Amino acid sequence: MKRKHLYEIDLMRAIIMFGVLSVHTMSIFDSQLKGWTMSSVTMSAIHSSMHVTRMAFMFITGFILFIVYANRDLRIADFWKKRFLLIGIPYLFWNIIYLLFQNDYLMHTREPLFQFLNDLWLAFIHGDQFYIYYVLVTFQFYLVFPFMLRGLQKFKKWHLHVFLWSVYVQLITTVFIKFVLPHLDTSSWPYLLSHYGVFVVTYQCYFVLGGLAACHYNEICTFIDRHIKLLIGILAVSWMGMCLHYYLNRVILHESDRAAQSVHQPVYLPYTILIIALLIFIGRYWAKRRETGSGPVFNRFVQTASMTSFGMYLAQPFPLYLVSTYFVPYLKVGSLAFYLSLPLAILFVYAASMLIAYAFYKTPILSYCIGRRSKWPSLKRSKPAALPEETK
Repeated sequence: MKRKHLYEIDLMRAIIMFGVLSVHTMSIFDSQLKGWTMSSVTMSAIHSSMHVTRMAFMFITGFILFIVYANRDLRIADFWKKRFLLIGIPYLFWNIIYLLFQNDYLMHTREPLFQFLNDLWLAFIHGDQFYIYYVLVTFQFYLVFPFMLRGLQKFKKWHLHVFLWSVYVQLITTVFIKFVLPHLDTSSWPYLLSHYGVFVVTYQCYFVLGGLAACHYNEICTFIDRHIKLLIGILAVSWMGMCLHYYLNRVILHESDRAAQSVHQPVYLPYTILIIALLIFIGRYWAKRRETGSGPVFNRFVQTASMTSFGMYLAQPFPLYLVSTYFVPYLKVGSLAFYLSLPLAILFVYAASMLIAYAFYKTPILSYCIGRRSKWPSLKRSKPAALPEETK
């Protein structure tokens, strides 16, 4: 039986990627505001509430993978071969592009080949070039996914316990990162432990939530539909609480702006769950309207944004560079034009990233560099047109 495509996933992907690029674009504007001013605190507080997109991205990654393989007989070796190749090619390609861009264009240095290969190896194992850390996290998730899938399939009656323990571990992890880890010397720790932002265990709850949502999707949708007004109300209050949370981090805990906006804080877990619930509701609402044939242009846009979302993520450093170098420096910081330019910059980064990703998607072989397969154009010979008979 053919698996039904969940069109709501397409819109969720498009929205989440829009949020991710919005956060990264807003970071450029936020960094221009200096000092403890009202405008700086307000933008940083709003900015911190938007970081939830990282965890939503991980949830949708887990959700899609569990949906795809829920009713399949998974062969671990075949799965690893397929998935590692699918993200390994983009990971290698974009690390090379990023290093060439930084060395040849930004720093105007030409390294010997041996030094470049050494830098490439370090970038490959550390995932520290621009925002490519997420691909390194995905590698680790693919490594443990077969065992997570078997576990959820085997312990179907214990899914509530799995959920609760995953939440407990996530809360304990973030409490440790926020309150204990800053006071420890991690210089001798293994890389993934000292650089927890690229370690899959740091985000385990969001991948587990994706798996559980795939297993109980209909029940979850029914719950969301029944309580959507209450959930929206709680989310609105939670958003204000997230902004206040940033302020308290700065004033009471005397944290730096970076620490106050860190996603590795306990408060982000319930907030992320609420955001995910709203995304599911919006996605399903659009999917139902799509079945009626309304909004065909928007429907095609959503499908394109969904197909190119991973490519957009990989291509984003270049539009972001243009915004940070050739746009923001020419704005008067704190002026009305400065704030009104933010949504324009976000739209530019989103559109430019999509165009780059779409070009890769439509080009044979290059499509593999954004994790997509494409076929060569058909070269079938057409029959020559028949010539009309001569009139006698």
